[in-house]
Amino acid sequence: MTCSRCCTVNRMTSTRSLIASASAMLLLLSEASAASAAPVSEARPAAQEAAPVTSSAPLPTLEGLLRRFAAMPGLSARFREEKHMALLAAPLINEGTIHFSPPGRLVRHTTAPMRSSVLIDGERLLFGDARGIEVIRLRENPAIALFVASFVKIFAGDEAALTSMYSMSIAARPELGAEGWGLTLRPRVAPMDTIVARIEIAGDGVVVREMRVVELSGDETLTTFFEVNPARSFSAEEAAALFQVEGRR
Repeated sequence: MTCSRCCTVNRMTSTRSLIASASAMLLLLSEASAASAAPVSEARPAAQEAAPVTSSAPLPTLEGLLRRFAAMPGLSARFREEKHMALLAAPLINEGTIHFSPPGRLVRHTTAPMRSSVLIDGERLLFGDARGIEVIRLRENPAIALFVASFVKIFAGDEAALTSMYSMSIAARPELGAEGWGLTLRPRVAPMDTIVARIEIAGDGVVVREMRVVELSGDETLTTFFEVNPARSFSAEEAAALFQVEGRR
């Protein structure tokens, strides 16, 4: 039996989970901007912090990574998300898949513990579950529109847009692979800077391994990615099937 309170919290936080946490996921490999040469000084989980930087591999650059991401035909991955919230004794766990198709279509399908979908498609954000489908028109919701734009720009490798929204720093993460890196983004514009303290993304080359969103409230969301395919292309039939939301219409 599913806890009704958890169901309510899941629905309330699903949009933020996609926009400010997961999903993103994958193309979130956007690199730091003018500050891309500065090392990340924030505290990290003990397991990550314990690994010293011993590799002589050059630090990834913003320009190089963004060029690689912008050239991707699309992306898909499985994810596992843990959302730690002060109002819940145990974290919310969500699992599912995420897909990105340039220039700006992003969908997250949650398959467990309950089925739901969030789709960003042009000027609309759609949320769907067993109770129905909700449509948010971004032009009428500037706060949500800013969140959506910021993450889609990351996926699309839009450096100019990213540097106007975040201050960013990058550090080598050789324990993640030959091209391992860690990126920290701090919102510099409202309303993001009143909600999110920082976003920490880590990966190897063009494959994102994990993303952590730390909110000013103290809530945190950690998303881990599996079976990441950064060279995913979608046929017309696949796109029609994947880029839609589940729910009673």
